[in-house]
Amino acid sequence: MYRQKGVTLIGFIFLAAIVAALGIVAFRAIPIYNEYFTVQKIINNINVEAADVTPGDIRNQFILKASADYVSDIKASDLYITKENSKIVITVAYSKTMPLFANVSLLFDFETSNRK
Repeated sequence: MYRQKGVTLIGFIFLAAIVAALGIVAFRAIPIYNEYFTVQKIINNINVEAADVTPGDIRNQFILKASADYVSDIKASDLYITKENSKIVITVAYSKTMPLFANVSLLFDFETSNRK
């Protein structure tokens, strides 16, 4: 008379496995993106407006701010410092690999600069 509606046990287990796998990937990717946004914030907050600022000064500012924010994957030597139209531009590009299981990994490529 009445048709039953709903999810079967096998369908529920399959759906739960997919949600769990996506949750594991998301929770492992959150720290990677958190560090990227921290690096982006540090680069934007470096003082490049002074007339006598040198690349060494910029790298020292990065070291101080990165150590305060617990950034460990990016070093001051990874900064690419150029001058465009009499304005100092700081760029950093890096990759981060996140192993999932066995020989399967996710690769994240990041690039940020202080261009405005």
